[in-house]
Amino acid sequence: MLQRSSFIACVSVILKLSGLAVAVYLTYTALFDEGALICGESGGCHEVQDSEYSRVAGIPISLFGLFMYLTLLGLHVARAQYLHKIFFDSREWLVRNIRIWSLFVATAGTIYSIYLTGIEAFVLEAWCIWCLASAVIISLIFIVEVIEVKNINKTTS
Repeated sequence: MLQRSSFIACVSVILKLSGLAVAVYLTYTALFDEGALICGESGGCHEVQDSEYSRVAGIPISLFGLFMYLTLLGLHVARAQYLHKIFFDSREWLVRNIRIWSLFVATAGTIYSIYLTGIEAFVLEAWCIWCLASAVIISLIFIVEVIEVKNINKTTS
């Protein structure tokens, strides 16, 4: 079980860092240098990034994604610290709550990514490969978080 748990934790960190990299890139291009946005053959990145759906209250959605991935990574680090018995005696309770919060953040991110992908498909009829990459990454993180929550329920039962 420990090897499986370590593998899942490693996959989780890799996914969160990958999502963070995509979000940093998209945020940089949205805020500072739109010309740096590299698209695939579809060429829809600029159309998607320039659409009315790319910002909420004037703030680029990619910035929200950046904060989401930072939150997930921070929760992962906090969970790892508690698992190694560094801090409190109530670590099992804390680990459970941190995993639930991670699942909550990943769920919200996945639902919003589905919504944005629907906007790309049915409203804009344009595809941004970076946005799709982020949608796939957060969906995989969601699956990993579901596995993590199931694992904690098995170990505490």
